[in-house]
Amino acid sequence: MAGAATLLALGSAAAAAAAPVVYRIEPEFSYAEFAVSHIGLSKQRGHFSRTNGTIVLDAEQHSGSIDFTVDATSVDTGWNTRDEFLRGEAMFDALHYPVVRFRSTQLVFDRESLIGVAGELTLRDVTRPVALKIERLECGREPEGGREGCGAGVATTIKRSDFGMNYALTLVGDDIDLSFQVTAFRVVP
Repeated sequence: MAGAATLLALGSAAAAAAAPVVYRIEPEFSYAEFAVSHIGLSKQRGHFSRTNGTIVLDAEQHSGSIDFTVDATSVDTGWNTRDEFLRGEAMFDALHYPVVRFRSTQLVFDRESLIGVAGELTLRDVTRPVALKIERLECGREPEGGREGCGAGVATTIKRSDFGMNYALTLVGDDIDLSFQVTAFRVVP
């Protein structure tokens, strides 16, 4: 989700570039995961299999932007009955709000390394500020195709009640751990 987000995982690869570099998130190699407490005894996990987005990075200026979307209808917990419930009105209400979107407002650098992203997450037509921590960032070229790209692991925690998802708060936790595994390739003009 939030996206995502996410990951401007492009810090070191784009550091040599003099102008902003555009990366397109590769949907086949990117996904969003979540974990939530279930009746206080276990963590239930799931993922969203359809993501998309663009990353623009100017490493020299320590600036850029991220626009990351998640298809709420692609939720998958491994149990169809639960997935249908999550897509329903009580939770994601994917019929009315099929897209979860993260848009950055600030990239956070530690010297040359991108370490975080501040932005806004929109879920169920509610927008809230979110801070993402970049846990892993690797850049380079594909061995076969030679495309320049980056991969990142990004994480945050949100409260589902902040987005109007109040169903069964006594049984299903309010805190949702989100993580994003993102692969993005440089757009060649």
